[in-house]
Amino acid sequence: MKNLYLFFLTAFIFSCPLISMGQDLPFVSHSEIGVLTGRDNFGSRTNFTFQTFNGVQLNRRHAVGFVTGLDQYGNYSVLPLALGWRVVLNPQNKWQVYGGGELGYGSAIFERLEINEWDQHNWRKGGMMAQGTIGLRFQNKRSNFWTLSFSLKRQISYFYNGNPSRLSPNRMRPEDWNYFEEDKVTFNNLVYRIGYSF
Repeated sequence: MKNLYLFFLTAFIFSCPLISMGQDLPFVSHSEIGVLTGRDNFGSRTNFTFQTFNGVQLNRRHAVGFVTGLDQYGNYSVLPLALGWRVVLNPQNKWQVYGGGELGYGSAIFERLEINEWDQHNWRKGGMMAQGTIGLRFQNKRSNFWTLSFSLKRQISYFYNGNPSRLSPNRMRPEDWNYFEEDKVTFNNLVYRIGYSF
């Protein structure tokens, strides 16, 4: 939880200078859909991903903002919350090469505690995520862009299961559990996306 507070404090600090500059910085939005591919203990996988980057254009080459969306790993849903940066190498051309990076947290807010008939508790928690991207964008007549991108994305998550020794156990107190197990899972992904930016 401390890391989450630090993340939002950092986001607030980065956004304050943009408010206090007293000048209009152009808004930029970039939405993408695609697939996450990778291998884990269960074999190869292909999963759905959606993300949107919203921020401000600092100059012709650089933009900063926030990234959110949805990554679906089978029946496990992750909501990414990250600070993002975009850079365009050749903004003067119709076909442009761009890159970017995001650093933040993948939240498991959509996941619920599951309790089976033997009173075994199962739940999931998110963790840190990082992503690096390179892509092409094509400028249309309205000065917006169609994009194709390739990313490397790393998402850490935690899976828990346990059998409580009391009613309403506290997940942070080991003495409330007869049995407790934590598994750290790292999803290493190759990501392919198409998108639209304005």
